[in-house]
Amino acid sequence: MDSNERFLKQADGKTSSLDGYFTISTEADGIYIAVYPPLDEGQPVKAPQIIQNLAERGISKVDNVLLTRTIKDALGTPVKIADIPVKVEPDVQVLVSRDRMEASLQIHLPNGCRPVVIDDVMDKIKNAGIVYGIDSAAIENALARPGITVTCAKGLRPVDGNNAYIKYHVDLENKGRPVEMEYGRVDFKNLNMFTIVQKDELLAEKIPATPGTPGIDILGNEVPAKHGRDLLLPTGKNVYVVEGLKVHAAQAGQLVIANNKINVIPVIEVKGDVDLSTGNIDFVGSVLVQGSVQTGFTVKAEGNVEIAGNVSGGVVEGKNVIVRMGIQGMHRGYIKAVENLVTKYIENATVYAGKDVIVSDVILHSQVSAAKRVIVEERRGLIVGGQVSAGEEIRAKIIGTNSATNTDIEVGVNPQLREEYQVLRKEARKLEFNLEQTQKALNILRAMDQATLAPDKRQMLLKLTKAQFHLMGQTETIRNRIAEIELALEEMRYGNIKVADTVYPGVKLVVGTMVKPVRDVIKFANFYAEDGEIKTGPYK
Repeated sequence: MDSNERFLKQADGKTSSLDGYFTISTEADGIYIAVYPPLDEGQPVKAPQIIQNLAERGISKVDNVLLTRTIKDALGTPVKIADIPVKVEPDVQVLVSRDRMEASLQIHLPNGCRPVVIDDVMDKIKNAGIVYGIDSAAIENALARPGITVTCAKGLRPVDGNNAYIKYHVDLENKGRPVEMEYGRVDFKNLNMFTIVQKDELLAEKIPATPGTPGIDILGNEVPAKHGRDLLLPTGKNVYVVEGLKVHAAQAGQLVIANNKINVIPVIEVKGDVDLSTGNIDFVGSVLVQGSVQTGFTVKAEGNVEIAGNVSGGVVEGKNVIVRMGIQGMHRGYIKAVENLVTKYIENATVYAGKDVIVSDVILHSQVSAAKRVIVEERRGLIVGGQVSAGEEIRAKIIGTNSATNTDIEVGVNPQLREEYQVLRKEARKLEFNLEQTQKALNILRAMDQATLAPDKRQMLLKLTKAQFHLMGQTETIRNRIAEIELALEEMRYGNIKVADTVYPGVKLVVGTMVKPVRDVIKFANFYAEDGEIKTGPYK
């Protein structure tokens, strides 16, 4: 057999068993497929092969019955089995916020859609009317990560104007507060008790409101700014106004701010004692007594009180109280300061201060209470007998005596605040009960047929509705005050008792709800509450 015959025999063997095949073509009216049969023992075309190929071309809607018949017949004739798929467009969503200050962008790419380009996004943004504050970086991010939501544009928000306010040209911060030196000691020579002003002195001025700066929304519209609120000049007695803005003193005297108005009030000055020659004093301003307050007499002032001598069994009330010599209560007088009390000594007296009690020598057998601090560190710095309490801190050199005199020292307590707390709790329960009863009655009346409701019942419904809102307002006010007191009481739990020298047996120390009787002499100590007990640390 020559080489040609061998080649022909081999070619005949290779073509005696060929698999079937198919072609897919796209015509104007649809997708066509032609299936060709196998030769001899070759494998016919399978449906999954064709379906996979069509899917890769983005064709999913196929006439399966016709496809099966075409595969079976395998005539090699093109047969239309599907329509040309409609191209899916990318879904670009641009949403403008209600205030037109922001726009969000989200891009969805359905299966088979064409790629999205930045021009598609910009056209959407333009069609939404957005012309200002477009964020190119955010748009690029949305294109790179389809499905996420980005803020594609931001407007410029307006800056509202500042409200008018009063700027004071006198020092009000340190009024009534003694000058505190190093280590918390007090300079008794500089007490800053009165704010004294001279005639024509500038006291305060109004800083006018400003108009603000307008903004612009993403649609290019101007957004107006709110003009700052104006206020009236707080002018009171003995002042005058310059240029409509500046408040000056019309006379020399003490500056008093009462009912949010600036007043210059003359100070009452008593040249001698408060006794039969003067009678009791009750003044809206401040009082200066060059002598003493004698037994049974009273000095009350809405401003500060300064007494050059003693208080001997008298009563003194004021904002800040200074008694240069000392207080001899004689078991009958009392002193009450809204803020600070400063004196040399306290003996057999009852004293209360809304802030600090500062004593330069001793406290003997007295009831002393301060909302913040009691300080007895100068001279002897001694506390003996009675009860001394403070909300935050008590400082002294010596507490008690070597003869074990009973002396109660308490911090973390404010009796007035606790009393107010208890009263408010009781009042809140009463109001809540009344509110509950009112709401029950309203529910009964509202359940009745309103069309046939008797006049007296209708009047009752109106009355109870008003009462309900009134009770709700009262209850809310009391609850807010209770919350404020609870916060203040919580802060007081961390009070300190600091002794620069000695604490003697017979002294009872109380910090919050914890009690520590002193049974041995303790020196240079700081007492504080920790882990449910009163602990002793070094004096600092």
